[in-house]
Formats: sequence, structure tokens, C-alpha cells
Amino acid sequence: MRNLGRRDRVDAEIADEFAAHIELAVEEAVRNGASEAEARRAARLRFGNPVSLQERTAGADAALGLEGIGRDVKYALRRMRRSPGFAAVVIVTLGLGIGANLGVFRVLYSVLLAPLPVAHPEQLDALHAVQSPFDHQWFFSYPAYRRLQAATGASAPVIARTSVGMGLLQLPSEAAQDVRYELVSDNFFSVLGVAPEVGRLLTESDGQLRSEWPVVVRYGFALRQFGTTRVVGRHAIFNGVPVVIIGVTERRFLGVVTGYAPDIWLPLEAHAAGRGWFDSLGPGHGIRLSDSWLEQPGIFWLWVTARVPQSGRSAAAARWTAALQPDLQLMADAEQSPHARSEILHAQVQLLSVARGEGTLGEDSSPTLLVLMALTGSVFLVGCLNLANLQAARLSAWQQDLSVRISLGASRWRLLRQAFTEGVLLTAAGGALAIVTGRAASVMLVHWRSSRDWPLNLNLQAGTGAVLLGAGLMLAALACFSLLPAWSAIRTNFSGARGSKRIHAASPQSAAARRWSGALLAAQVSLSVVLVAMSACFGRTLTDLSRVDTGMDREHVLSVYVDMVHGYASQHPNLPVLYRTLVEHLEAVPQVRSAAVEMCRIPWCGWNTALHVFGKAEAADLHGEEDHVGPGYFGTMGIPLLRGRDFSDADRTDTPRVAIVNEAYAGKLFGTENPVGRWIGYEPAPHDHEFLVVGEAADARVDGPQYAAPPVVYFSVDQNPAPVRSIEVRTAGSAGAMAAQLRAALHAIDPELPVTEVVPLSTELSNGLTLQKLAARLTGALAGLTLALAALGFYGVMSYRMAQRRNEIGIRLALGATRWQVQSMVLRQTALVLIAGIVPGLALTLVAVHGARTLLTGAAGSNWPLIAVSILVLAGVGLVATAAPARRAARVSPVESLRAE
Repeated sequence: MRNLGRRDRVDAEIADEFAAHIELAVEEAVRNGASEAEARRAARLRFGNPVSLQERTAGADAALGLEGIGRDVKYALRRMRRSPGFAAVVIVTLGLGIGANLGVFRVLYSVLLAPLPVAHPEQLDALHAVQSPFDHQWFFSYPAYRRLQAATGASAPVIARTSVGMGLLQLPSEAAQDVRYELVSDNFFSVLGVAPEVGRLLTESDGQLRSEWPVVVRYGFALRQFGTTRVVGRHAIFNGVPVVIIGVTERRFLGVVTGYAPDIWLPLEAHAAGRGWFDSLGPGHGIRLSDSWLEQPGIFWLWVTARVPQSGRSAAAARWTAALQPDLQLMADAEQSPHARSEILHAQVQLLSVARGEGTLGEDSSPTLLVLMALTGSVFLVGCLNLANLQAARLSAWQQDLSVRISLGASRWRLLRQAFTEGVLLTAAGGALAIVTGRAASVMLVHWRSSRDWPLNLNLQAGTGAVLLGAGLMLAALACFSLLPAWSAIRTNFSGARGSKRIHAASPQSAAARRWSGALLAAQVSLSVVLVAMSACFGRTLTDLSRVDTGMDREHVLSVYVDMVHGYASQHPNLPVLYRTLVEHLEAVPQVRSAAVEMCRIPWCGWNTALHVFGKAEAADLHGEEDHVGPGYFGTMGIPLLRGRDFSDADRTDTPRVAIVNEAYAGKLFGTENPVGRWIGYEPAPHDHEFLVVGEAADARVDGPQYAAPPVVYFSVDQNPAPVRSIEVRTAGSAGAMAAQLRAALHAIDPELPVTEVVPLSTELSNGLTLQKLAARLTGALAGLTLALAALGFYGVMSYRMAQRRNEIGIRLALGATRWQVQSMVLRQTALVLIAGIVPGLALTLVAVHGARTLLTGAAGSNWPLIAVSILVLAGVGLVATAAPARRAARVSPVESLRAE
């Protein structure tokens, strides 16, 4: 390194030493009888060119080899400065192409591959035995959980949790806010091996009944809500129950359900504050939902997980199966079918690994993410092909410079190293941009995948996988756009130099080079066809689902969400009177046609039930969904009544209980018979004479536009008074402009009424289309990038070709060719490349559409118009991009071309 910093001194020392050797050789020759002139001439011939000898001597020092690298870097920077457009195209293309792949991979890794940030996640297994009767979930009751826990003890500790729910957290002197919560067993954190960031986590004593329940807060929620993690000891009210914060989890822990991180955790024993999702054996089995669930084996509300050593899995499963026998017997007794009872009694506890988290996010999202990963990889390949074509054209224009360097003695390795150095600098700059782009893209993808009221929480830390992917893509890009074109150009020039007697300036591109350039451009067109067509298909899917007939008037209905569950309803003993008051005040607002209360929230009520028909043999499947609504609901929602009547104010608690079924449920229960006037019940005979069916409603996609209309039974909320979740309001004009007026009308009745949100029904129905929005938006962005790359590729390649053929075109014009003929010649070349790329691209598109058929709406044949339009758009982009080079070629001066020849 000392010699590297003092090159002049090193050169002087080498020159002095060389001169000393010459003088010694001259003296020796003179002593042997030669003249001084002859001796000096012989010595110089013996030692050779002094400059060459000096370079070889300096190169013998390994440290001085760094100087050659420095010269290559300086030379590469000069070339980049002379071609700023090319450098910018390379950096932006690599930044966007690699960044898009990194962004999708980070999300895919976080959803499908990332292990839970806990101790030894490979030992965690979910326990599955028998699915719950209505929701078909792997739920357990609290008594069952206690038996499972006692069966294995510390050898295979068992933990329990509820589903992630939504509740209200009221901090002192602050407005109440929605938070996500999860009830967990007291050993939840200790078995997982999660350490506290601040304070402590739940322990066994925290499950004891107390006046103030302990709460553990997620790290990110603490920072967002309090601005600090030092929140231990702060008091609050959660769903009407006093709580105190005892600790904050470590930064990376987001719970065990992938994507859905609770904001707070409470002990299971605090279930009165919020029970979340549950299932039960239903009425007639001693179920009392208003009482404590801790002693009721017929209420299923817990997910159970265990830490099982690999050597003890089979033994632990056998012990858990034995411990679960009382619960299996209870569920079997509730079944009517002998076959179903036998299956339940012979069920075995199965262990399902949850090392990568629980929940259905991975299962739901994996097909879409894998398709998007393939499409982003195609974009990267399109970018590499485009850069390779541009680099090949750029190096062909560099032929004269290469020939001069070869004539002066430059080796092919030296020239390749110079090209490699420039490629490394451009790739490094593109990689730096890709890191920024990838981070932004992953955050945007998570935002697109999140619903409006339920954002996803993911640890977007792909780690080694992202590093390896980024490095691999950068190396592939370096080879495609730098090394391979450079090696081809250098090898061609070396071959030509051996048989050439003179240097050719700006020689036309060879036929082989033109064919290779056209093949690269055609391959780029093929991949572009796939990307643009898939973007159109995903866009059409989102549009179709956004416009599908849901059986409801989505354009003129507003959903007013009220929180009556957490304390407000208990302050009003006569809920039907309260509901009528709210509806009357809302209907008095100008532009409001009607209003009705509803217990569920559209979309996806999630309240499953089973009905039995009076006087009819049991059917194989009696399950459907249940909702409780007020009078005028069907007219407000725009759901037609096909038979019978709507609920009315005459339906009260002291009148016979009535029900309305939709067309799907009527067909399941009654077949083609008229359901009006028939009796149904929650239980089989002789208790199937509970509700009189007074109407049949049309089907509606209440679970979302992407799902078929489910079977639904509607009951009168006035006959079974309970807190409602929303008030549906039908307006005469635009629904979105009425929100403020509706809030004011409700607050005029009671300023304390908790109105949480006013949302158009159209917004709510599209809120669940997160996967479709993700696919449509990302493929749309990729298609736009692909079209830009295609335009750049055609423009660059055709511009270069016309520059190389400038003199030829001038001679053609001089011999009588018209300018339109010249332009037609250029456009004809583009058309041939487009045809060569579109034909295989069409075949690839059909394969891609077939592979993604489960993610697209409509039959495969219905996508043909979109594919045809995509091809026309791509062809138009190519022809428009070629138009400018064609016009420049047609304006060549024949006189200047002849003078040049």
C-alpha cells in the first residue's frame, strides 16, 4: 500500500535499476573487447523495451495490481458519464426489477416461510381432534383444555388462546379506541419462550379473579399509542372492565397468528371482557352464554397449542386422546347420525406443526403470492433482455475503439475486465436502488393486502433469503447485460483483427448480430404479452367482483356502526323502544328513505346455525347463517321478498316468534315447497316447533361479492332483544354525502351513543377484496413497467440499426426510394419481431391463465378478448416506439451519404 501511494517514486527506482543493469552489461562487453556503441546496443536488445520491462516489474508487486483496478474504475466512470442515458436506464431497470422481486419475496417469506420469533418454534404443534359443530373449527372448551394440560404436564406443556377480537380501550382523559385483543392462558408467554421488553408477562397468579385484570401490550402498539414502551402501571378500561398494564412484549413478537397481531393480551379468566369467536352445541344442551364459560364443556372457544419434543409426539398424542374422551362423548351425544357419533368417538388427537404461525393467511394468500412472484421474475427477465440488447448495440458502436485497443496490444481479458468493472458499478447502483424499492414495495403490498378495518402486521425481515435472492438477481443481471454481450463483442473483434489489414469505422451490424438482437427483442415481447395479459385478467376480476350483483342495493345504503355490546345496551332495558327511536330519527333526515337495525355486520356475519323442520325427516345438511334484524330491513337493503311478509312492529316478545329464510336456505330445508307457514326450530323433534316462517327473501351475497350467496335465516331482533352492531340506512341520493347528517341525527338523540363509523355498503363489500386488489394493482404496475421497457427496447435497437445503415439508406434515397418506403422498411422489421414474439407469448399466456384460473373470474374462454387487446396494446407500443427512428431514417440526406461513401 505504501508503494501504491508513491507510484512516481517506484517508477523512478525501477528506471534507475534498469539503467544500472544496462551499464553493468556494457562494462562487461567492453572488457571482453567490444566497442561501447556495440555493447550498449546489445545490452538494450537483451533487456528489451524499457517501458514494457518497467510495467512487468511493477506488475510483479501484487499491491500495485490495485492501481489497474483503479484505472478501470475511472475508465468505467468516464464511459458512464459519456452515456448518462444508458447508465440511468440500467440503474432504474435493475432497481425496479430486482426491487419488485425483493418486495414480493419479503411478503411471501413473512407469510409462508418465516418461523415464529420464539424459542424452538419447530417444537410447536396445534392440537386437532374434532371440529366444532357449526363453524367447523378446531376449537376446545376450557374444561377440555385443562384436561389436556394435566395429561402431559411439563413434559409437553399445553397453552390456549382465543381468536383475535376487537374491543374498546379507554385510557384516562382520552377517547376510546378500537384495539385488537387476545385472551391467553397464564403460561402462554413462558411456554413460547417470549421475553418482556419492559415489565413482566403473564404468570399463573394472573388468572385469579380480581377487580383489575393484568394486560400485556405489544411493542409496536405501545410506541404508537403512548410514544414509549415505559407504560407499566398505567390503568385503563377495556370493554367496561378495569385493566392495568404489567408489561410489553419484545419487539419482534406479534403473536402466533400470522398477520394478525393483537394489541393487548389478557388472561383467559377475563373472558367476560370479550370472548371473541366461539361455537357451541347449541340450545338444549345446557349452554348459558351469559354465564362463565370456564365450567361449560359445551362451549368451544379456545385454540390449543403444545410444545412437544420430537421424541415424545406419539406418546403425547395418545395421552391427550385419552384425556379428551369425556368431551368426545359429549359431542357424540349431540349428534343425530350414528355414523357421525362413531366418527367422533373414534377421533384421535392430531398434531399439526405451527412453527411458521397459525391462521389461514398463508393458505389464502399463497396462490396469489406465488403467481405474483412468477410475474415479477418475468419482469426482471424482460429488463435483463432489454439491457442485453441495448448493451450489444452500444458495444457494436464501440468496435472502432476495441479495434484500436487490440492493435495496441490490449488482451481480451483486459478489455473484458474493463467491461466487467463498468457492469459492476452499474449493478451496484441498481442494487442500492433495489433495496429501497423492495422495502417500499413490501410495505405497499401489505397495505394492499390489508382490509380497511383490519390491517395486517408482518415482520418484513426476509433475512438471508432476501440477501441470497438479491445477490443472485444482481449476478444474473451482470452476466446478462454486461459480461455476455462484452465477451461476444471482444471475441468478434479479436477474430476480425487477425485477418484484417485496416480498422473499419462504424461498420454495419452483421446478419448474425441482427438475428441475435431480434431474438432477444422477440423474447422480450413474448414475456411482455404474458405480463400485460395477466394484468388485464386480474384487473377484470377485480372489476367484475366490484360490479357483481350482490342482491343488495350497494349504491344507496349506508352502514352506521354502533358499539352497543360494551356497556351501552345494558343501560337501556327496553332495546326495541331504543331501536325504534333511532330508526325514526334517522328516517326524519332529508334524503333518507328508510332505516333498519341489524345484529350482524356485512360482509361476513360469521354466525352459523342449524335448523330443523317441523314434521319432516332430518336432512343431511341443515347448517346456514343466522342474522337478527328489525322491521323494514329487506326494503332498506334492497333485498326482494319473494313470498310472505317482512317483520313488523307487531312482532314482539309476547307474540309467536317468526322467521324469514332466504331462497338458498328454503331450498335446503323445504326443497321446492312453499316455506311460508312452516315451523322450524333450533332442535330436532319434539322441539322443532319454535319459529313460524312468515316470508322468503331473495339470496344476497352477505359474505362478500367473491362468495356465493349463503343460506341465511333472519329473526326479529325485537322478539329476541340483543345489542345490534349496525343500522342500515337507505338514501335517495349519494350514500357517501350523508354520513355527517346521520351522525348528527344520532347524537341529537344521545350524545353518548357510540357511533364508531359510517360507511357506504359498496365500500364494505369491496373491503374484503384485498387479494384481488393486491393482484390487480401489482400486475398493473408490472404491466406498465413492461410496456415502458418494451418501448425502450424497440426504440434503442431500431435507432442503433438505422444509425448503422445511415449511408445505405442515403444511397437508397439517391437511387429513387421514397421516404415512405424507408419508413415502411423500418416498421416492417418491427412487425416481424412482434410476430415472432407474440406467437410464443400467446402460448405462454394461455398456460399462465390456466394456472391462475382459481384466482380469476369467468371461464377461460372469456379472457380471449382481454388477451387480444393486450396484444394490440403491446404491438401499438412497439410500432409507436419505432416511429421516431423510422422518421429520422427517412430524413437522411442522400448527398451526405454519397460524399461519405
